[in-house]
Amino acid sequence: MGDALTSGDDACTPPSDLRQRVFVYLTCEGALLVFDHVAVPKAGTQIPGGTIEAGEDPAQAALREAREETGLDGFSKPTLIARQTIDLEPFGKPEIIDAWYYHVQYDGVRTDRWQQWEETPGDGSLQPILFELYWLPLDQEIELHGADGWFLEQVRKICSGNNEIN
Repeated sequence: MGDALTSGDDACTPPSDLRQRVFVYLTCEGALLVFDHVAVPKAGTQIPGGTIEAGEDPAQAALREAREETGLDGFSKPTLIARQTIDLEPFGKPEIIDAWYYHVQYDGVRTDRWQQWEETPGDGSLQPILFELYWLPLDQEIELHGADGWFLEQVRKICSGNNEIN
């Protein structure tokens, strides 16, 4: 994992031509919302996220992606955990991205497991993608795909009342 870039760290601002993406750690009652691709199990367990649209504020993109991928609404204001330039080559994608990691609290009624269609997939496909969503307790081991899990420990600290982001 490379060095995290925090908001306002102008000396470490990544090039503006990189695709910008958000990763959303969505929590509720001590659990993290994750999903699996129903048709592509090898995609691994992931957290909501996606591409930031042109001119879109990253925090607003985090909320939009959370809504689109989960079908839920009723979120807290996103808290920026880290901003990082990531080379996706080790994960099978020849691309470098500018990634924004947010923590968002879900304040609604929690359902244990459900399916949701992603109508606007960011992988370039024209077909909707079916996700199987479920909550995992933050106090258990959670294995996430690729760069999704890089800041999970910071989320655990935030949810346990230790709001230091290091």
